Order: sequence, then C-alpha cells, then structure tokens
Amino acid sequence: MAPRPYPSAYDKDLYKILRVHRRAETEVIHAAYKALLKLVAARTVTDSDALAKELGEAHVILADSTDRRRYDDYRNEKRKLIGPYRILSKVAEGGFGTTYKAEHTRHGGLACIKHCSEISPHAEEILRQETRAIWDLAHYGLPVMRDFIDLEDGSCALAMSWVEGLTLAQVVEKFGHVDPENVAWITERMLNALWLLHDNGIIHGDIKPQNVIANDAKHHVVLVDFGLSLAKPTATTKSKGHTELFSPPEQMEGKTLVPGSDFFSLGMTMLYMLGGSYDAAARKDVPADLPDPMCAFIKKLIVRDVLNRPRNAGRLFEEFQLVRKASFGRTQSGMKKFAKQ
Repeated sequence: MAPRPYPSAYDKDLYKILRVHRRAETEVIHAAYKALLKLVAARTVTDSDALAKELGEAHVILADSTDRRRYDDYRNEKRKLIGPYRILSKVAEGGFGTTYKAEHTRHGGLACIKHCSEISPHAEEILRQETRAIWDLAHYGLPVMRDFIDLEDGSCALAMSWVEGLTLAQVVEKFGHVDPENVAWITERMLNALWLLHDNGIIHGDIKPQNVIANDAKHHVVLVDFGLSLAKPTATTKSKGHTELFSPPEQMEGKTLVPGSDFFSLGMTMLYMLGGSYDAAARKDVPADLPDPMCAFIKKLIVRDVLNRPRNAGRLFEEFQLVRKASFGRTQSGMKKFAKQ
C-alpha cells in the first residue's frame, strides 16, 4: 500500500478545514478548496501560507477516493467507536468499507461491524440491501443482523453477530489442502444454509473462500458477506458484480443469477479446499484419492451451462448426505478437526 500523503494531517478534522459535510461529493471538495483558497489569499502572508498549506493537505486527501477512505478509517479506528460499539480490531477491508471485531459499550457482547466508509448513495444502498437480504432469517449458517447505524459523519455501518473461526482462505493458508472428509462436513453445512436462502428467494451471489467461516472445534460453518446477494431476482435482474474464479459464467457476463449460480461457486470452493490453492481450483484439480462419489458430485456443480446444474438446494443437501455415506462409510466425521498436512 502506498504511503499516506501528509500523515500529520490525519489527526485534524479535514472536513471542518474545508467546511464541507462528510458526505460531500468530490466536486464539492474541489469547489470548497478553490473558494477558501481565494479567501485566505487576502490575509497576511504568514497566515495565508499556513492556511493555504492546511487547505492543500485537506484537499489532496479528501479529493482522492482511496486516500479519503484511508483517512476516514484512520479517524474511526482512533475514535474506537462506531455507534454503540467499541472497535477491538480490524478484520478485513473490502470494496466499500472496513470490517471490524467490536464489543457493545453497554453489555460487552461481541459484534461484527461492517463500516461503509465510502460515503456515497450507491455504497450506502449496497449495505442497506445486504442488511435487508437476511434481516428476518434465522439459521446457524447465517450471521444475525443486529442493527443498521447512521453515523454523524454521514457514513453508515451494519452490526452483525460475531462469528468465531477462520475463513476457508485462512484455513488453507494455515493448514494447506483440506482433508476430503472435512470438506464434506463444511459442504453439507453450506448446502443447508443455501437451502434456507433459496427457499426464501435469496441468491448469495458471492460464495468464495473469504466468505465462509468455519470452526472445526464446533463443526460450525457460516456464510457471510451478502453484498452481492439478490432477493427474488427476476429474468431482468442483473448481477451486481463477481469474483474471478469462483463466479459462474452467467455472473461473469452480468446475467440473472439462479440457485445453480451459487452451486457453481460452491463447487469451485470445494476444489479450492481440496487442492489447497487458487491455482488448483483454476485447473480443477482434485486429489488422486478423492472418493469417486464426491468427485462426481463436484463435477455436477461446475458445468458451464447453468441449465445443466442442480436447481434445488434441499434435494442437493439430501443427495450429498448419500455422497458422504458412499465416500466415507459414514455421515458423521466424528468431529474431525483441521490438521497440518
């Protein structure tokens, strides 16, 4: 990451210096800077130079979307509060904001806070759509939506239940390729969550290793990040975006998503776990000792034509239970844990 411009300026209220609202568009930032620069030019040389320098620093940072976001994130982390939640640590940084581990200031309960630091109507609407997608759904494989917070600086944040565990990307990074039987119990739990989502007309739209949290001590799996999800999509509904490698062909082309779209992403995520790398998933490599029933199951999910993929998560869940039995001789793994390969 490039170094921050004028790091000492990050401890100042740059919005106050430019006399603009925290939701001001870039064009307003430019206009405010030019107008204020004319005003300070009429003052004494010493004052003028100091004020112009301060305005210039504020303008450079706030007029650039990347630097502005870094500034906003820095100020939030320094303040350590987002609404009634105290930030404990940064978890991840995404396209529209930053995710934190936090605790409630009154009762101390843990929460996951997704702060939309990009202050724009588009970014805010994406976060609101993510909130609405599963607000009323309750399932062990989904996070609980706790609150939507409009902050004083014009940004917004989504508060969710805190999920303990590692993303599948972190699991592979830490342990290498995942044992097939571990892939099996993770897959079964993902299918169970998709069953509920699809029955409620919701397509996740972004299943990938970074968006699945697994806890091998509890055999707990949670699908997270519904930023690209679609609620009751129609034939004219376009996908919101995609993630290279894990998105199905129809999503890459911006077409309508259907349940089979999530199944393709699930199959590619299974390949990633089994192969232990993105390259292995791209090559569609599977371990030589992968049981044939499980191999055949994955192949059904990742066919190019969405019409040739499975369409019903409930039936697919029940089918996979039989696949587990045929592959490993049992449908329970005995609480098998991740281990260094």
